Amino acid sequence: MKFICSIILVLTLNLGFSQTYTIKNLEINDDKSQYGVIFYKGNKVYYTSYMLDNRNKARRDQDKRLIFTMFEAEMTDDGEIINPEQFNKSEKFVFNTSSAGFSNDGKYMYITTNFMKRGKSYKRKLKSINLNIQRGEYIEGRGWTNFESLPFCKPNYNYGHATLSPDGSTMYFTSNADGAHGQTDLFKVKILGNGEYGKVENLGKKINSPRKDMFPFVSKDNILYFSSDRVGGVGGLDVYSYDLNADPETEEPKNLQQPINSRSDDFCYIINEDGTKGYFSSRRPKGKGDDDIYYFVLE
Repeated sequence: MKFICSIILVLTLNLGFSQTYTIKNLEINDDKSQYGVIFYKGNKVYYTSYMLDNRNKARRDQDKRLIFTMFEAEMTDDGEIINPEQFNKSEKFVFNTSSAGFSNDGKYMYITTNFMKRGKSYKRKLKSINLNIQRGEYIEGRGWTNFESLPFCKPNYNYGHATLSPDGSTMYFTSNADGAHGQTDLFKVKILGNGEYGKVENLGKKINSPRKDMFPFVSKDNILYFSSDRVGGVGGLDVYSYDLNADPETEEPKNLQQPINSRSDDFCYIINEDGTKGYFSSRRPKGKGDDDIYYFVLE
């Protein structure tokens, strides 16, 4: 398999052993923005890109802003993403739909979208529409349906990038809600069932910085991965890891360094259950578009 763009680098980690990242820029990337891959069932994945019209051109709203939506696709054995189809519920949402997250049983989808209805937004000529997290359910024969905003999402703030803990009991997300230390912080909330949720909690100043902290993902072994543009990074948004099983008194976020991080924005890092391969998104030089999706193998 010919890699369009590959980087091989050996990193010596604090655990005392070396790991090799093999990274490639995917064939699905083009001059548009593609980012935010998330695993679903089997070989299915979801990712975010521009909403397309019938001529396969990127759509814009009445203020000439590009509209984001999700795509359903398949993952090959070598990490390529093929057979993308525009999320068929896109027209149900306002302007943007992005950043899918799923319950462990695959029954529920959590998406980031705008608060207000499309018609009302155009009528009021609003320049900025806050984001919220909505939950939908999968019903055989109907697909994804019954999307509703989560009850703790308040229209005065932004909420997005929902991801669940390995046991499915806790949701992590990005917000600028009350208690945020920076422009955006990472929060968590208990999922109580029957559409009910616990108290929203800020993850604290060890994880959140005075700047932007966003795009959380929690691996099977309970490692929180997120992106931040805090002081001391490689450049732009960097990917960090934080062991949620470790002693919170001594644990600190760790920068993943190169080749995952670059001088540009690097974000939306995910890794599979056995910790051998995954995806991240980046705006690094020599990419194809605004944001590209990169696949990695970890040995």
